[in-house]
Amino acid sequence: MSVNRVLWLSALCLVSSTVWAEEPLAHWRTTVDLGRDRGQPFGSLFEARDAKGRLVAGAGFEEVYNTRFRSNRHTVQFFVRPAKGGDRFRIERLPHPDMDCGIYLFELDGRVHAWTNARGNRVKRWDPKGRRWESKLDVVGGLGSGDGVMRIGRGLLVFRGSSATFDGRVILKAPPRGRYYNFYYALGHLCFYFTDRDAPTPFTRIIACRWQPESRSVIEVSRGVAFAAKYVGATPFAWGQFGGEAMTVTNQGGVHAFDGRRWRTLHEGNDQVNYQVYSFLNVFDRALLAQYPTGHLFEYRGGDTLKHLDGYPPRLPGVSTRAREAQTTGIYRGEMFTGVWPWAELWRYDHDVDHWTSMGRAFTHPKLTDKTVHPYQEHADRFKLVSNHWGQRITGMVSIGDALFMSTSAKGTYEWYDKYDFLTDAERREYGAVLKMTMPGHLSAVVQWTGKPLALEFLVYADRLVIRQDGREIGRSRFAVGDPPRLRTLKTTRGKGIFGPLVGELVGR
Repeated sequence: MSVNRVLWLSALCLVSSTVWAEEPLAHWRTTVDLGRDRGQPFGSLFEARDAKGRLVAGAGFEEVYNTRFRSNRHTVQFFVRPAKGGDRFRIERLPHPDMDCGIYLFELDGRVHAWTNARGNRVKRWDPKGRRWESKLDVVGGLGSGDGVMRIGRGLLVFRGSSATFDGRVILKAPPRGRYYNFYYALGHLCFYFTDRDAPTPFTRIIACRWQPESRSVIEVSRGVAFAAKYVGATPFAWGQFGGEAMTVTNQGGVHAFDGRRWRTLHEGNDQVNYQVYSFLNVFDRALLAQYPTGHLFEYRGGDTLKHLDGYPPRLPGVSTRAREAQTTGIYRGEMFTGVWPWAELWRYDHDVDHWTSMGRAFTHPKLTDKTVHPYQEHADRFKLVSNHWGQRITGMVSIGDALFMSTSAKGTYEWYDKYDFLTDAERREYGAVLKMTMPGHLSAVVQWTGKPLALEFLVYADRLVIRQDGREIGRSRFAVGDPPRLRTLKTTRGKGIFGPLVGELVGR
């Protein structure tokens, strides 16, 4: 063997030994028993604060429902806020999905999926390596309005066309007449809306049917717990859970909660007054509901009261105060984000200092104005459309890896026609687009459901964040630690944090 070969092997061994000997600057271990998967929000694993009480690091499972889709409950987030430069962010526009003028996002198995009902209820999936949108999908295929897909335990629950399957097995058959839609699984119950406009007495009911993944029988809807909605045709834009109850809000403002036995009403619907909720987020010790027409958040801490948080979020200077809609919420890098219609404003909130920061808009056009309530109203009138047709929405927020993915839409997921001559091609492609935002200090990864307690590790190295499950790395992101000694003085509290209280049991505390 040549001398050069020997030297090369020696250097390789030295490098390998150095890599394996590398110690993390901070290391959190937790073993958690989340119990059987019954659709519960799992909440926070831990939070770590500095001597001044400022939140620096944490981990947990986000629970949010944004207009059409629920977050992936099996995705764990880990964050470390940098000592300096924490306000830096980068936004990249991904190649346009070519799904016309509006899409919504959901995550499945750590992948971004975009949905539209324009031109036939299509779903596309982002391929980050090929940097393209895939349209031939084995798992989800087409989804209609009110359909969805989610992981429960080790299986896949799919709601489509008034029926539901679990791992391909039918668990709910479509009704002989009418339709089931907008499903939500919580408290070991499959909840959904049931409407029959052609019945002798037309109705809309909200139904909760007991079902568990181990069940082999088909759901008998007649045995479910039903609640008569006040208005026929009621539909939800948000579901959520808080304090052991599943909650839904109808498009007429009816807020209803189910505790596993019965339904109750927190806010009665009124079709003469605008009151819609488009997002439901668990954060710390409360739930936040994103509302139209205030454009603000409403706070729920249990009981019968929803508190209007006036000015949360604020608005950009120079736009109308009317007909504003807080549509999307999410947690990223240990802070809360909110998207607001009709100018697609993006706001970031720091709970420690009670401060909102504008992150700009998801569109570059048109210029802000308070002369009209919505963008391009004059062109909507010219084409005989509703005046808010070209309002601008942030419709989805999905955290994957180191990024927060956001989607945009016009008022609806409308088709694009070349006759709309007031938008350039670049401008119209800001509708129905996906933006990828990154900030330093974030990592999301999907845990593998084993049916046993999860042994999770959260590590901070000099140049990266790492999540491990059962000793195996399941995610990493780049992160430059600016102040290592700061991480050694943090006070850690387990089972609480920005993702809400832990719903599970810490093993070996």
